Amino acid sequence: MKKMFKLIVYLVILRFVIKLFNENSFVKEQIDKLKEEITNLETKDLEIKIKEFFKKYDLNNKDQQENQEDI
Repeated sequence: MKKMFKLIVYLVILRFVIKLFNENSFVKEQIDKLKEEITNLETKDLEIKIKEFFKKYDLNNKDQQENQEDI
């Protein structure tokens, strides 16, 4: 009877530990996916800001050149 009880307790503990590892790996996968999404969003946002900056810089530079030519 004691052996049977020990076996059942052992199996329950083993199942619990395996379940924890599975959940942990699932959470890690989700975190990695979220990190990738954030990185992609940040990259896209930076690209847009850089393009806007260069457009603005180019426009300002052209305006200055035109002003100098007018003088």
